Amino acid sequence: MYSKILTYLILPIILGFTQLTIGQELTDTANPSVKVIARSLEDKVLLRWAVDQPYAWKKANESGFLIERITIESKGLALDNGPRIILTTQPLKPAPLEAWENLATQNQNAAILAQALYGQSFNATPPGNSTMTMIYTINEELEQRHTFALLAAEQSWDAAKLAGWAFEDTSIIKGEKYIYSVKVAPTDEEAIRIDKSAVVAGTPFYEALPKPIELSAVFGDGVANITWDFNLLKHIYSSYNLERSVNGNPFEQVNTSPIFNAQQGADGQSAALFYQDSITNGKSYKYRVKGFTAFGEVGPYSEEVGGTPKERLAFTPRISRKKILDPNRVELQWEYNEKGNEAIQSFYLSRSNKDDGVYYKVVENIPVNQRKITYTGLKAINYFRITAVGKNGIESESYSSMVQPIDSTPPAPPVNIMAKIDTTGVVTLEWNRNTEVDLAGYRVYRNTSKTAEFSMVSPALIKDNRFTDTITIKTLNTKMYYKVTAEDQRYNTSEFSKVFALNIPDVLPPSPPVIKSFANNAEGVAITWVPSSSKDVKAHILFKKETQSKEWLQLKVLESDTTFMDENTVAGTFAYTVIAKDSTGLESTPAKPIIVKRKGQTTTEKAMNLTAVPNRELRFIAIQWRIKNEDISEYRLYKSVNSGPLRLYRTLDKESNGLNDVDISVNTLYGYGIQGVSRLGVMTPIKKIQVKY
Repeated sequence: MYSKILTYLILPIILGFTQLTIGQELTDTANPSVKVIARSLEDKVLLRWAVDQPYAWKKANESGFLIERITIESKGLALDNGPRIILTTQPLKPAPLEAWENLATQNQNAAILAQALYGQSFNATPPGNSTMTMIYTINEELEQRHTFALLAAEQSWDAAKLAGWAFEDTSIIKGEKYIYSVKVAPTDEEAIRIDKSAVVAGTPFYEALPKPIELSAVFGDGVANITWDFNLLKHIYSSYNLERSVNGNPFEQVNTSPIFNAQQGADGQSAALFYQDSITNGKSYKYRVKGFTAFGEVGPYSEEVGGTPKERLAFTPRISRKKILDPNRVELQWEYNEKGNEAIQSFYLSRSNKDDGVYYKVVENIPVNQRKITYTGLKAINYFRITAVGKNGIESESYSSMVQPIDSTPPAPPVNIMAKIDTTGVVTLEWNRNTEVDLAGYRVYRNTSKTAEFSMVSPALIKDNRFTDTITIKTLNTKMYYKVTAEDQRYNTSEFSKVFALNIPDVLPPSPPVIKSFANNAEGVAITWVPSSSKDVKAHILFKKETQSKEWLQLKVLESDTTFMDENTVAGTFAYTVIAKDSTGLESTPAKPIIVKRKGQTTTEKAMNLTAVPNRELRFIAIQWRIKNEDISEYRLYKSVNSGPLRLYRTLDKESNGLNDVDISVNTLYGYGIQGVSRLGVMTPIKKIQVKY
């Protein structure tokens, strides 16, 4: 019935179809499913769906589809158990064949869809041996019916409704949101499992259709290449129409069939649609496009683009000879067919420092009959092009041609070498970029000695003015020296740059000093040591502790001396050690300690004075003490009540010599004791006294 229409329509439509997979196997391991989309309008919701596998699609058409609506939000409030409504009292199925005849005679897509559903055969093979012919040949008839049916429904909302694949819900309430679920109606017989699908819609989701974007047109000789963005709006528009206006006349449609996304990239996406229009040179053209949705809607027009095609020049110039006259001048000759002279108004010469760089006009208005010119002002490297300028403004440009005069002058040495290093030994060097146009790159050299021969650390030429090096930082060397050379394309090498001295981070502590000797005499303890052998030592630090103590007391920081007299000594046994500290703060291991037994002068109770005088009028006991010992760092005051033992009452600094005790009661016997503690923890005897309050 519709096979003749089908044969002529299928090819242009299928070229743009990208949403379905041709040649899908019936044994696909994934469950087939219903795919549903929705369009929310201000007064209704439109639904469109399709089954994604051919065999399941055929079974679903026989069973029909059911639609359920669940309200999930009303009056701005979310509903946990909103109303459920079955919108289809009977399963939606394709209309019988006779119901299609009227629409099919007016709508080509309806004819294709009817043929796919009810045609006895579905041979959509186009004439010729094209690539598409091969595709048709390898596909099963059911797969062809499935593919073309869904494609036709995509382009005709009325045909989709007649096929039972579209629905309008006009019973919605403004402001409410719904979940629409579409599933295949169950049957008594055992059938293939087809998963249902759902979509959220409602009037709050309404958005006006946007304009197609990024429309552009490039005009050539009798042709206009029009492109616009497809990818950003592919979820809205499935096809487009292109319209054209000539010399200000009304717009007319250019394409005979909808324009689809005809090709996809490797990632399954194509950013732009492309249309090539054959037009007449010299006329003014404008173009615009509009999009069509899967719900039968037509979007607004895009912005207009326009231009005028012009005839291209018949010939292209070619630089055929170049003769270097001296380091500053070159003679260039070119070829251009004299038959093309009448179409051009002049030539111009352009020059660049790079083959793919920006070319600047250096000689303009070269006469039409001239084929040779001398250029003055050569640089180390030059690229030239000769361009023919048509009377209609169209240009024809030659390929570039390189001119490089004899060059024995090396580049300037790199300047402003800078380097920094991190704690892992990664060195980053930078320097000012050279300005020579024929510069090829740089080479980097280094050594731990400024006066020795430097080694190249960049065997490959460095293109950028930056280099990353890695060195060992666990070394006794304190500096790494770098210098850089520049090299041009003729292998001329510059002088070395100035040497840059990089300080290597000091991660090695200095070697430890050694205590050489000590003298224990009446004046104190005199200690002598052999200093650390490390060159970066900044100071030596002497420590002391009482042998029973765990904490060392710092005695002195000495920058140059190697002897020290400890005059502040008391009786006891003491340990002494010394460490070295470098300029970065790293410390050596301590020297092997020496043990000194100091007799000294022991503090006796006779050298200690303690008084306790009650003041009954002001209700306190005034306690005063004095100990003849200059090494005291703190005092400990003890107290007892009646016949109880002495207990630590207060700890006071070395500047204290008295205390008023107000924590007392009448008719009570109090005992007090005072004890001095030296910096090294040596304690005096406890001087005691009692007083009755």
